[in-house]
Amino acid sequence: MLKDMIDIHNTAIIVAAGTGSRMGSAQPKQFLNLAGKEVLSYSVASFLDHPRISQVIIVCSTAFVGVLQQRYPNCQVVVGGATRQESVGKGLKACPPETQNVLIHDAARPLVPMTVIDDCLEALKSFDGVAPAISPADSMVKLTADGFENLKRQDLRIVQTPQCFRSEILKKAHGSGIQDTDEIGLVKQALPDSRLTFIEGSPQTMKITQLEHLKMISHYLDF
Repeated sequence: MLKDMIDIHNTAIIVAAGTGSRMGSAQPKQFLNLAGKEVLSYSVASFLDHPRISQVIIVCSTAFVGVLQQRYPNCQVVVGGATRQESVGKGLKACPPETQNVLIHDAARPLVPMTVIDDCLEALKSFDGVAPAISPADSMVKLTADGFENLKRQDLRIVQTPQCFRSEILKKAHGSGIQDTDEIGLVKQALPDSRLTFIEGSPQTMKITQLEHLKMISHYLDF
């Protein structure tokens, strides 16, 4: 383990360039208050405190660059793009040349268990990319023109972040021109022969898309 910490350069990229438009909030959700601290601060601390993470890059909109540079002096802050994928691309370009693995994380997911980061990095010893995922608790259906189709819950997964990749693999996928909603989907499309897998995620790593989610996540902080 100690040899891995010394020899492998792992860069975490936190995507914090969203505007919060879907939530209807006047302030981007990554800067909302969660138990006395801004949402972004939790994931930043998780990666900075992890012994196997070499560097943390925060990608944000131009308006927040100066503020975040002051708040997080131990992180590199770069300007994002018009879309999430463009913002991830900006983060990739900011990675130092010695970066071997990259971890892409949504700032709107404040709680990142150390075990999830550990398991992702371990999986990269055998795979090109990995993402945490959890099984849905509810029954799932697919809407069709004729009504709906029942889906087998045991075959479905809710994909989370951080999504982690060998650096050269993700850079190659980003250079393909293909668009997707997340990195593991992009790599699967652009590089179908790449070795991808999933590890067990955590219910704590839920994404904030509604104000009610702040209350739900705050309960985990009480344990």
